[in-house]
Amino acid sequence: MSYTIEKRLMSGLPNYALTAVKYVIAHESGNGNNTGPNALENEIAYMNRNKAEAFTSHWVGGGGRIVQIAPVGRLQYGCGPKGNPFSYAQVELARTNDKEQFKKDYAAYIWLLRELAKEAGIPVVLDGAGKGIKSHRWITDNLKGTTHRDPYSYLESMGITEEQFKLDIKNGIEIKEEVKITEAKVMLNDTKTIPAVIIDGRTHVQVRELAELLGLKLVYNNDSKTAKLYEVK
Repeated sequence: MSYTIEKRLMSGLPNYALTAVKYVIAHESGNGNNTGPNALENEIAYMNRNKAEAFTSHWVGGGGRIVQIAPVGRLQYGCGPKGNPFSYAQVELARTNDKEQFKKDYAAYIWLLRELAKEAGIPVVLDGAGKGIKSHRWITDNLKGTTHRDPYSYLESMGITEEQFKLDIKNGIEIKEEVKITEAKVMLNDTKTIPAVIIDGRTHVQVRELAELLGLKLVYNNDSKTAKLYEVK
């Protein structure tokens, strides 16, 4: 599955080259007071107002939306003076209290972190040795210059353990679209009907039900794995 990245680059950003490309940083907002339906837009607006102090390249939220607000491959102010010069991209995850929305946000978050790492030519591995995708916590513990420890606590509060996060970064997430099934009836004439279901716009009936309705005999051939309908004489 792929996602559309909404590009809404902020104006007036500093334009400094990186020292080297080593990391893609995984953040979350840390804002427990901003979890409603407008959380993503609120966070982007806040960052735009305070970009002189802190800004990252991407935000994820709002049910799986991805918004890019700053260029990748240029210096961003997101994980402190020790990590920023080596970070190709930095991704923030807006909070929500809605578990179903979180699933969509998390899937988009994983996809984006993996795609940015591939784009940067670094390993798609979370918090390993050397180059790769790093949590803000990893930067704090290994490079210093910052004290934040996201995104693990928030992810765990939504049922994602550290081990699961690392596995999902490594393997990606395959999202299966929900199949809509609607009960229905098939009418042969004004009086005879048989039960059916509609799946993705197609009507399905049981062959045996159809045979009985039409007064036909159903014969199944084990060798050919086929079923035939015969007129009863």
